[in-house]
Amino acid sequence: MTSSLHTAEMANYRDLMTRFRWAFASADPELLGAVLGEGFEWHIHTFDPADPVPTGRVVRGVDEMVCELEWRKQNWVNVRFEGLNEYFAPKFITQSFTISGVDRGSRFHAAAVDLYTLDGSDLIAKKDTYWKQPAPVARGAAR
Repeated sequence: MTSSLHTAEMANYRDLMTRFRWAFASADPELLGAVLGEGFEWHIHTFDPADPVPTGRVVRGVDEMVCELEWRKQNWVNVRFEGLNEYFAPKFITQSFTISGVDRGSRFHAAAVDLYTLDGSDLIAKKDTYWKQPAPVARGAAR
């Protein structure tokens, strides 16, 4: 692969992730459909904020992703994503960031990594999400 081809490919990946972030934030099925490949899967963390032992589940396709994003909009408030970093390799994108907010009355804060696998058309085929949960802090305790 030539350097210029590699640079062009990485620019396409940056554009894909910019479009994905807009689609993710809006939960717009049409925008999501333009960046997600056929058979898309999101391997997602889940946890009860009162007992933050992570478990997981799989969200499949645009419709299930929209349902998850709408659920978050209804149940999460004051959500902040900070420190976004993206790294690009052929057919693979890594994001790292922190996320914080309030989930049904309980605060959360986590360092997160998302791993994106791209299909043959350079659409997102799989999103693997990993959250590192800090140890719970007792109420009133100093951090």
